[in-house]
Amino acid sequence: ATCSDHGKPLELFCETCNTVICVSCSVRNHKRHEYNLITDSYTKHYQILRECLSPVEGKKKALKKVLSALSEREGEIRERGEGVLEEIHEMVEKMMSGLRQSERKLTEQAKRVTDGRLKVLSEQMKSVEISLSLLEDVEDYVEQSLKTCSPQQVLRSKKQMMECMSEVTAGINVEELHPKEKADFALSKNIKSLHHIGDIVTYSSTALQQCRVKKVGCFERLPKEKKFLYSLSMEAPDSSL
Repeated sequence: ATCSDHGKPLELFCETCNTVICVSCSVRNHKRHEYNLITDSYTKHYQILRECLSPVEGKKKALKKVLSALSEREGEIRERGEGVLEEIHEMVEKMMSGLRQSERKLTEQAKRVTDGRLKVLSEQMKSVEISLSLLEDVEDYVEQSLKTCSPQQVLRSKKQMMECMSEVTAGINVEELHPKEKADFALSKNIKSLHHIGDIVTYSSTALQQCRVKKVGCFERLPKEKKFLYSLSMEAPDSSL
């Protein structure tokens, strides 16, 4: 490549301006700047770019672990959901045929809880896969540039590549992508009533956050224990509480 101003070979790299220059440029526009031979600068900045790939690779490994955890949690929830459905079926089979309607209600409720959690995990997995794809794309972009581009081209695009890698890695929060849902729901049996034989109960904080307080009971003060006692009546959106 030659200088567009002087027509001479671009043999130098100005560290001050972050651009490739010719000998004439070095004694004119870049007279007091720091510059080196392109071969020397390329070696240094090649290593810098290589080192910048480490966070990308680190995020890739972390995301793959998260993806594995999400897949494992998905299996646990599916297995737990199937177990709850089987438990429901075994209980209902021992009761009168008039309880079949309750069986259908519980089955739908269990599927709703299971599907709801699987949907959350599915969305998380999609987010992880998108983030992983972004990391792989930027990694391929840098790797391809280092393999196929000339030293001048690499040095010209060094800043852009570093900004791209920094932006992609900074935009991915691995901690937020860990599984949000758990396979922590079970069948709560209540065979005293023929019209309501049980509920699918969950134990995660997300389930409690969706509950609505229906009624607050009377307060009672315990001076010696320095405590207050009161009762709450709560209702979940799916009537599981």
